[in-house]
Amino acid sequence: MTIPTLFDVQTKSLISGIPYFQALDDDGLRSVAQEIIVRHYSTGQVIFLEGEPGRGLHLVVEGLGKIYHMSSEGREHILHLLRPGNFCNEVAAVDGGPNPANLAAIEDSTVWVVTKDSMDRLRRQYPQLNDVIINNLAQHSRHLVKRIYTVSFLSVTGRLAAFLLREGRDGAILDRHRWTQDEIAAHLGTVREMVVRSFRELEQAGLIAFDRHQIKILDREGLRELL
Repeated sequence: MTIPTLFDVQTKSLISGIPYFQALDDDGLRSVAQEIIVRHYSTGQVIFLEGEPGRGLHLVVEGLGKIYHMSSEGREHILHLLRPGNFCNEVAAVDGGPNPANLAAIEDSTVWVVTKDSMDRLRRQYPQLNDVIINNLAQHSRHLVKRIYTVSFLSVTGRLAAFLLREGRDGAILDRHRWTQDEIAAHLGTVREMVVRSFRELEQAGLIAFDRHQIKILDREGLRELL
């Protein structure tokens, strides 16, 4: 199922929001739109699996998804949550390799896909895409290095502080319905009991407070000092 031929404002905004396509003019963005495949997924449905042939660049249009790894013992480690406008699997869309992680829908979701063949056609048609892709993959590498540091050298409490600062960057309140303690544990690469203990430490230190189904950040600087 391809995207509707109508190139409306929402379509243009979503495509231009992907860093790889920001350098394109309207004609270029329209060319990208013609390559997009529209997919719909139900809550809990696996979109692609780690190690399978690359499915291409995925952009979440509606709903919520999660990028995650599974350990040999069956433990889930969430790498990212994908909200509308977020994208993933750009490496496989460029190098043609296997999917580097798993993607599943947390809510009923609509996802746009740009396959590797489509990316190859677009790169030939618009050579300026190649420089943009190189720069963005370099930024992606920097992000991975920072994430490795966080997991390797920070305590669980430090990792939780970094998580709260990142997820609460647009405000001082986090919705506990959106993030359960089990999901936070999976994201931090630990177990629920350690997350509960770390939340208690942050609360006792006066850095956060719980209010029904919300987590209030009281002292952002205090959280940063734990990093």
